Amino acid sequence: MAEKVILDCDNTMGLLFKEVDDGLTILHLLGLSEIDLLGITTTFGNGKIEQVFNQTQRLIKHLQIDLPVLMGAGFNGQEPNTPAAQYLVDMVNQHPQQVTLLATGPVGNLFAAAQIDPRFFLKVKGIVAMGGYLQPVKLGYRNLQEMNFSANPIAAQEMLGAPCPVTVFPAQACLDAPYRMKDIRRADYWPKWIKRALVQWLITFSSYTGGRVFYLWDLLPAVYLTKPDLFDIRSFHLGSSLDDFAVGNLVKGDHNSPMINICSRIINHQAFFTHLENTWRKTYSIYLS
Repeated sequence: MAEKVILDCDNTMGLLFKEVDDGLTILHLLGLSEIDLLGITTTFGNGKIEQVFNQTQRLIKHLQIDLPVLMGAGFNGQEPNTPAAQYLVDMVNQHPQQVTLLATGPVGNLFAAAQIDPRFFLKVKGIVAMGGYLQPVKLGYRNLQEMNFSANPIAAQEMLGAPCPVTVFPAQACLDAPYRMKDIRRADYWPKWIKRALVQWLITFSSYTGGRVFYLWDLLPAVYLTKPDLFDIRSFHLGSSLDDFAVGNLVKGDHNSPMINICSRIINHQAFFTHLENTWRKTYSIYLS
């Protein structure tokens, strides 16, 4: 039976100077027969909520598929009654203990769902999230700011303390997935508009850091859903305070602290990238050819 998944993301693929990894994540999930993607909830993060919602709707329309896309949090502290939060509550109530939440942006929508239904996290099968730093990250001449957990520290603290299995992919692990111009050129399955978006982001990120690379941040937790054996996952007692979450720091606590799972690295890089390319090719053959 296919794994029921809801993607909570801040997709901006196709917008000039904006990240592409959420869009690539959507295209990856659609190529997996083992995944039943129920819908996509959108949050601010890589762009304003209107940008994220519109770009995600545009991508789904281009693929000509019937997949719900719901608008969620547009800023930290927003009232919880958004279409995205209500959708999360409804789907988890319809499928208790069956829905995995894949969170690749700020997690305000998950927090809002728990405000609407205080038993929400008890009904979730599990949460897989990209976010947080184990230590400061410097790429080229830039110290990178954490952009997911720090965007809504209270939401991050509540989500990471949820009474369901929580697996986190911090920035350090995601640096195991670089993507370069040679990778874009080799990807003969992408139409021109996707290649153009990838090249634009490569140039943008490279000019910011001084390197000739960007990273497939959100693809790691997405691949984990069906290929957990490709990653080194360890138990981690989380001792972060609210001040720590405000800058995205994941601090190790004592044995009384909440327990999460955390990824330290990709074990098999070749298998990781081969898996991605195979699923992207399948998505192209089904939806884009």
